[in-house]
Amino acid sequence: MTPLAIGIAAIAVMFVIVILGAPIGLAMIAVGFAGFSAIVGVAPALSVLKTAAFETVTSYSFTLIPLFLLMGNLISRSGVASDLFKGALLLTRGWAGGLAAAGMTASAVFSTVSGSSLATASTMTRVAYPEMKAHGYDTRLSTGSLAAGGTLGILIPPSIALMLYALITEQSVGTMFLAGILPGVLAFALYIVTILIMARFWPPVTDPAQTEAVAAERGGPLEVLRLFAPAIVLFGLVMGGLYGNFFTPTEAGGVGAALALIFALWRRTPRAELIAAFSEAIVSSGAIFLILIGAEVFGFVLSTSQLSGALVGFLSDSGFTSWQVLLAILLFYVVLGCFMESLAMILLTVPIFFPVILANGFDPIWFGVIAVVTVELGMITPPVGMNLFMVKSASRGVPLTKIIAGVVPFVVADVIRLGILLAFPAISLLLTGRL
Repeated sequence: MTPLAIGIAAIAVMFVIVILGAPIGLAMIAVGFAGFSAIVGVAPALSVLKTAAFETVTSYSFTLIPLFLLMGNLISRSGVASDLFKGALLLTRGWAGGLAAAGMTASAVFSTVSGSSLATASTMTRVAYPEMKAHGYDTRLSTGSLAAGGTLGILIPPSIALMLYALITEQSVGTMFLAGILPGVLAFALYIVTILIMARFWPPVTDPAQTEAVAAERGGPLEVLRLFAPAIVLFGLVMGGLYGNFFTPTEAGGVGAALALIFALWRRTPRAELIAAFSEAIVSSGAIFLILIGAEVFGFVLSTSQLSGALVGFLSDSGFTSWQVLLAILLFYVVLGCFMESLAMILLTVPIFFPVILANGFDPIWFGVIAVVTVELGMITPPVGMNLFMVKSASRGVPLTKIIAGVVPFVVADVIRLGILLAFPAISLLLTGRL
């Protein structure tokens, strides 16, 4: 077989193995090693395997991954999510669908310290769903809004997905974070509008004005500020220090993790919860580093087979316009997002598509935001979006069909948002100074 044929076969085998349920990190390592061995020999492939593993786990740039994961886990375990929901209720009480809007608001604020879609969906479902169920909210409205709210964790900085995209494409982490802010705000606004519309068709059993007044503690702006304070301080210190050039992205992660630990200790978080936060950060970091090693090994197959160059040449000769190529890539992301976790998708596909994006003249920062937004859409696309199952797990006894019915309006909102971001790249690039 020619190197190009081996590269194509490697990608095909990779996706088959992943769809069958194999861990993507191990699949990338195995297929990458086999493909590289077939092209250059076993001895060079063994050398690459050793070098890729060592360089990945010892890279200073990648140390920010476990730090940001630890920050999010500590905040999640310290009970801050419950305070965020209470604070959001003070802002939305009296609204039709106010509890669902409060859950969405709390999800958005929690996303500023979490960075993970699945973690945001799981945490906020455990906090907000019992309240909505107790006050007679339609299951479709409550679970659908929480599944969609979880997707904000992958876009609103500090986003692990944007961070990994920046690292593997050699873009600025700080610039990627800035690019995600306005699209995240747009997503939140469209989700709130969707909730208000849904509440008219699926109204709560109890009177909305009474429901929110009872559910929320009485208080004004100062009470909201107090309840939101940990997330505001943490986000402000990390992002302000990063953009004020007081510290690097890795140092920002260290400062954020340290401050999150201080908050957890100050709130007297049980020792078992602290241990669980560290354990989850270690396990998640290990999984991500395994995928990073796999991406590095698999990258050698892409480079030696010259697959990316061949793909660029094929698309150039095919007569497809740049926008047709981009739409095809985004459609692929939507379909793949139904079967695969967001971070794995980005690490697997970006090395393949990134040269194509550059060859077609698209801004790499803008594409990073568009890719993550499309991955978000895949996370809630029925029937097998990952967030749907996360919400089902956290809201025991709710049929998956109810969650799917509830999330469809938010899928429509996401499609509208994607169209807006495609039509107006300035929304993503305005804060970055790249216009």
